[in-house]
Amino acid sequence: MAADPRLFARLLEDDATTGPVYRRIAEAIATAVTTGSLSAGDRLPTHRELARELGVAVPTVSRAYREAEEQGLVTSTVGRGTFVAGASGIPHLRDTPAPGESSGPVRLDMAVNAPARGRHEEMLRRTLATFAASADLGALLGYEPDIGSREHRHGASRWLARSGVEAGPDQVAICHGSQHALLVAFGAALRAGETLLTESLTYPGAKSAAQLLGIGRSAVAMDDEGLIPEALEEACAATPAARALYCMPTAHNPTTATLPLARREAIAGIARRHDLIIIEDDAFGLLSEHTHLPPLAALAPERTLFLTSLSKTLAPGLRCGFLAGPPELAGRLGALIRATVFNPAPLATAVALSWLGDGTADRLLDWQRQEMRRRRTATVNLLAGTPAISAVRADALHAWVELREPWTASEVLALAEGHGISLGPTLYFSATEEPSPRAVRMCLGNAPDVGTLTGALRALADALTRGRPAWAANTRV
Repeated sequence: MAADPRLFARLLEDDATTGPVYRRIAEAIATAVTTGSLSAGDRLPTHRELARELGVAVPTVSRAYREAEEQGLVTSTVGRGTFVAGASGIPHLRDTPAPGESSGPVRLDMAVNAPARGRHEEMLRRTLATFAASADLGALLGYEPDIGSREHRHGASRWLARSGVEAGPDQVAICHGSQHALLVAFGAALRAGETLLTESLTYPGAKSAAQLLGIGRSAVAMDDEGLIPEALEEACAATPAARALYCMPTAHNPTTATLPLARREAIAGIARRHDLIIIEDDAFGLLSEHTHLPPLAALAPERTLFLTSLSKTLAPGLRCGFLAGPPELAGRLGALIRATVFNPAPLATAVALSWLGDGTADRLLDWQRQEMRRRRTATVNLLAGTPAISAVRADALHAWVELREPWTASEVLALAEGHGISLGPTLYFSATEEPSPRAVRMCLGNAPDVGTLTGALRALADALTRGRPAWAANTRV
């Protein structure tokens, strides 16, 4: 069957990403195969036909088809044209059944937010082999300075610059992952009895860290664009003990909301007026489609502690987090790190920082961005048209799936569990006593490949289309 050129126009319209057009066309081909819009043997439009439909130059389409062929998406034969290779020709879709075919039993953890895995193990083996041959191997068996060696902090400083954070090595501490960085940041910014402001839906680890330190919490309202500045202003006025704001401005967990520039500037101004310390969690920033926006740390550098890690961008097992802030706050970090983990783990930190220095991190990050873009697009295409779902918002490593009445999050969790899909309860993210929203978070990176993910999501979409579970049919919510 010949593919309709208009299919690619629609896919490019739905794709909010930027980048070279040829690469976006190749991604559109991958998306169409992933979601079943194109099947093995389908003939793609000629270079000239597709160029005319998309309003691009013929060489751009030619380059896109070459890119797709290199990825195993299509095959080209002179005189016959370009044809879809099908799932069997695509490494991350190999052995994946076509739409409508049974995929057999599947068990998929979509509750834990972890990055996808590509050539990471191969890279790790190479790095460890290099370390094993090093004359300085013994240094990895000793103690590190509490905030990390100066060499490592230089590397962390350069990595933070990618996120728009200008912080010298003396302003940076290396932590044992982002959860540890969060605990250290809270300890540096607040004392027991003071109040931490958070978004009304927030990272569960922030709640547990505040509880551990005896810090009070107060929730600030948010909407589809994230934290509402007017609500923050009101919370500061109504909460005399409020000392700090913890927030995730980019690819918020769980809602994927990203604060627009005007809100970021307003929040920075409010923090200055109320002498509020900002604790900015940028765990997903480098994977987001909104990397052009400045962090709050760039808008209010004198009062912002900025934290991130390599857990979401590279691999959780590296346990390498970075925490940066102004000198008067950064000076407290060493004592807090000594009191919690004493110093960063030398071997894990050395692996992580060597990847940052030799280009391995760049290659893995680029791969992760491309892989997650494909997974997000497939998720939106497969779930957005389901009668039970009102909206699917996806960014970085996860999707926020909003439900229509009368569906509840607990019903979707139970239905997903019946199809071998684990989802985390929405109430984990609630920072208020209000009822949990009609929505669920789906983590897209844990699936071993796109084929497994799409197979599971197709099964879930079919189940949602059939209607609410029998036990919930007469439940009033």
